[in-house]
Amino acid sequence: MQGIEPKVHTSLTSRMEYFRVVLQEAVDETDSQTSDILLKISELDELYKDYLLNKRNLEKSIRNYREYHDDLRKKLTTRLRELRKKPKRNNGNT
Repeated sequence: MQGIEPKVHTSLTSRMEYFRVVLQEAVDETDSQTSDILLKISELDELYKDYLLNKRNLEKSIRNYREYHDDLRKKLTTRLRELRKKPKRNNGNT
């Protein structure tokens, strides 16, 4: 995902990957305590929810920017057309 907040995305995905690995190791260990596993699952779930919220906010920001940019481009195009239609006032004759 590229965009306005790539550092946030990278940070979240790296933290999620870390917790996934830790959780997988905890599941593989037979002497792991259930409470530790549940705590890690909860942390991973919170990170994922945080990731989804940031992703939605980023997508919303991109949509808003695109709408703003398109609106500005339309206004500029209209203004350029108006300027081209106006006859030149200074054509060398005074």
